[in-house]
Amino acid sequence: MPDIHFDSLDLNLLRLFDALAEERSVTRAGARLGLTQSAVSHALNRLRHILQDELFVRGPDGMRATARAEEIAPRLRQGLNQLQLALAPTTFTPADSQRRFTIATGPYVCAVLMPGVVARVRRQAPAAELRLQAHGGSPGEDLLSGRVDLAIGIFGRASDRFAREPLFNDSMVWAMRAGNPAAASGELTPEALAGMAHVVTAAAEHVQAVDGRILESGLERRVIWDDFGAADGSVVGGWPRTVGLTVQDSQSALAIVGRTDMAAMAPARLARALAAPYGLKLFDPPYAAAPVAIEALWRRDLSENPPLDWLRSQLRAAAAEL
Repeated sequence: MPDIHFDSLDLNLLRLFDALAEERSVTRAGARLGLTQSAVSHALNRLRHILQDELFVRGPDGMRATARAEEIAPRLRQGLNQLQLALAPTTFTPADSQRRFTIATGPYVCAVLMPGVVARVRRQAPAAELRLQAHGGSPGEDLLSGRVDLAIGIFGRASDRFAREPLFNDSMVWAMRAGNPAAASGELTPEALAGMAHVVTAAAEHVQAVDGRILESGLERRVIWDDFGAADGSVVGGWPRTVGLTVQDSQSALAIVGRTDMAAMAPARLARALAAPYGLKLFDPPYAAAPVAIEALWRRDLSENPPLDWLRSQLRAAAAEL
């Protein structure tokens, strides 16, 4: 590996590398940094010369990082985060902030909690930017690398590198088409539930889950919206079960149930909001079902960071309004 002459590097080159590593696009990286495509290409060529590696090469889906770039990216991101912390002011004024906050979460939280959060942020910090993105392959790694500021979801075990705060609880309900014969009696029995095919909501990586959860980078999270532990569970309250369809978000599950004679389990807040538009009838589970707890997680070493302290206060306030 060649020696690096640090006097050849400047902070702008490092910020460009970081933007390319995240965006995987010259155009998007340039827009993020306020640079033209020509300026990005020129700076990338300087980086390639200094590091003696192609770093990013064009592929069918955008810029593909080389092995060397993949090795550098997480460590550089951590270094930039530490530099940002070192230079950050000890106070935070929302009205003057142009900071970008990145939150990793799922469609349910985006639909139920985030409208209130975004409204509060827009009122108090109109020049700030919120970026909501899906949980990546490893939310724990995204938090530790600084790619995201906060993660919101249903989490289990977490290493001491993470701090956490409960936001709100929700219960789970069964939803079916109002005209479904099983809904006519007004009471859902295990026998009736077992007699229908079910729509299960599960993240794309649910095939790797154990009891509906995945543990990566010291963080366990729930990836299946289902209280039977796994998408291929074989019983419902002791009765045989049939899974007819698996989708990746609860709103899609509820929309499909509204047009079929299948049933889906969904968080109550979202199901109640969509019951009338989708023509649904909702039922409490005919067996003991635990509520779900929605939490926020972040890097413990950022627990006294004024901008993130403020953002977490907005999450708490919006959750209290639910």
